[in-house]
Amino acid sequence: MNYRIKYVPVLIALITSAGDADDLSIASRCESAAEAASAIEAYNPDTGFDLPGAVLLEDSVLYADSVYRHFYYAVPLSYESGTPAPLMVWLHGGVSTQELSDYEPEVLTEWHLIPGILDMGCILVFPCAQSGAVWWDLVGQQGIMDIIAALKHRLNIEDSRVFVGGFSDGASGSWALMMLQPSPFAGYLAFSGHLGVAAIDGGRATYLSSLSNRPGIASHTDEDGLYPSAVMSPSVELAQEAGAKIAYYTFEGYEHDADYLPLLEEDVLNFIDTTYRERFPGHLIWRAGEPSGCDWLMVDSIIPWPVLTEDTDHNMVLVSERLTIGFMPDWEANGDGIPVVQVLDGDTPANRIDLKADDVIIGFQDCPVTDLEDLFLLMSEMSPGDHFTMDVKRGSDQVHLTGNLNPPEYYWLFPRSVPSVRVEAVYADNCFDIEVNRLCVLRLLLHPDMVDPDREVTVICNGHQIFSGSVEMDPEIAAATYAGTGDRQRPWAGELILDLEELLMHRFADR
Repeated sequence: MNYRIKYVPVLIALITSAGDADDLSIASRCESAAEAASAIEAYNPDTGFDLPGAVLLEDSVLYADSVYRHFYYAVPLSYESGTPAPLMVWLHGGVSTQELSDYEPEVLTEWHLIPGILDMGCILVFPCAQSGAVWWDLVGQQGIMDIIAALKHRLNIEDSRVFVGGFSDGASGSWALMMLQPSPFAGYLAFSGHLGVAAIDGGRATYLSSLSNRPGIASHTDEDGLYPSAVMSPSVELAQEAGAKIAYYTFEGYEHDADYLPLLEEDVLNFIDTTYRERFPGHLIWRAGEPSGCDWLMVDSIIPWPVLTEDTDHNMVLVSERLTIGFMPDWEANGDGIPVVQVLDGDTPANRIDLKADDVIIGFQDCPVTDLEDLFLLMSEMSPGDHFTMDVKRGSDQVHLTGNLNPPEYYWLFPRSVPSVRVEAVYADNCFDIEVNRLCVLRLLLHPDMVDPDREVTVICNGHQIFSGSVEMDPEIAAATYAGTGDRQRPWAGELILDLEELLMHRFADR
């Protein structure tokens, strides 16, 4: 295992073969098993060493686009290799940049909620996203799955207590995973995010009814300049109407920052402590517009026509009154103006006024501007569509620019471009009862603890028996499943592929 170690003064430790707490503290200073063994052997429990209390570890995985990307993780000192520990996957915000985040040890002591989550015995992992591998695209989501699998092969993680959460883009990514790849997770935390980001920015087929399979906690604030509660609360209420089990909170007096999260700490820790993933749930509802699935139910392909039954797509129109100019600043500028690193594509004020990369913004609304705080303060007094002026340094010249902010934007929470299928499936006593509103190819994942392999498996679809027979359980399939997921609870040993167009048409033809 290749890793780097960073230290912080909290109770975290690198897990080696060491047995007790002192051994773990010693091992946390070491970069190899041999070095750890030597340090442990030399340790005198009466005098001890001047040791750090914790470590933040860095490792990497190979993503589907053939790029290695690093991630960070921390293991609580209370961890014992013989006892499974819960895992929290924490997704950061601001994922659309080219640079991968570089975490410092202070994340474990200074980020809201993180110290409490560690203190309750959770292993914590921090994936790192970048443009092309974000929380809601295929590459980024598979990267998260691979990181979870890698840690499960390395540490004793409780399969029924894996959680995902985050703030802003991290919250939007948590929701996206619940609507596209929820299988590893017991529940989620979504703080100040947007339910539709995966569909709007990523073109993914996400549906609110799919949130019914996992519980979560979500929140928004009234003064959030990106996702204010007045705009976002109706979308959460719509999700609840669609069957989502969301404990929803709103707070007043907070902008788009995480300062309100301590108010949720007790509820969050209780949620993590009491929420478990059901091993083989007997009832699933899944809506898909692309290959995806939940637990033992997979949708492999969708046949656009015909529509068999009516169904409600929970969707709505939202309005954005966000004030934005449309450029990426140099976040580390020294206060002599705001250097423009990149002008974003699209119909933005920046493009309309011909703002350019390498310009330095020195004035706005005829007032001097030294940093982003100055700009945000001046913009806070404006409304969508307002006229504005901007002064910039461009090389040796000073240029005066004028334009208008964008008017309010009305948009669909989920823009739709593909047909979808809604599947409701119930299983008990070797029988699967499935209802679909559209023909598709389904794949049922099976385990000998879920169905009795010595008895026939029966599948009924829309009231018609479409399958009755034995299904072979193959140990090699189970081994391959475990190798790919690290999930000891669910090493699927068999599968049943159901082409509903062929099977249902045959039923009608036999009549």
